[in-house]
Amino acid sequence: MEKIGYMGIAGSFSEIAAIDMAGQMDMKEVEYEPLVCAMNILKALEEGKISYGVLAVKNSTAGPVSEFVKAFEGVPYEVVKEYVLPIHHCLFKKSGDVRIEDLKIVASHPQALKQTEGNRKAFFSHMKEQAIEDTAIGAEWLAVGKLDEDTAVICSKKAGESWGLDLIRENIEDSADNKTTFWMLRLK
Repeated sequence: MEKIGYMGIAGSFSEIAAIDMAGQMDMKEVEYEPLVCAMNILKALEEGKISYGVLAVKNSTAGPVSEFVKAFEGVPYEVVKEYVLPIHHCLFKKSGDVRIEDLKIVASHPQALKQTEGNRKAFFSHMKEQAIEDTAIGAEWLAVGKLDEDTAVICSKKAGESWGLDLIRENIEDSADNKTTFWMLRLK
């Protein structure tokens, strides 16, 4: 059985990329491990807990993913597969009872905040940014009360719906051609 670690948690874009890549590589028995961040993936690879890591490396709008660059700088690795995923961000609130004008904060991964900056300024300029470690974690935290109800989150549609959040708007990325390059890699 292959073990693949990925950035984020269930519902993250990295999970989607990991599943798609494993399918394209015809991997039959795969266990997916949500490891949240690049440093956790590197540690799991070094300890032999996973065979492969799936990481976001660059975005067409926001550029290199600094988290990946910092974690893997100077580390000898081999890129096993490259995958480009169209990224469509959604804005969610906790429930239909929360009015959009009462939302004060928008929380998400720094990359998602960069990729949606223009649209948020145009439509939701009253919200302050809060950077968190993963888009899908934002959905979970809002659903379970770790984020206040006056917070909206940017995440995949899959993540927001799986946590029962209320969709405000789909496709809030600034570029309709927004995409992220992911690598499946292993250590040399």
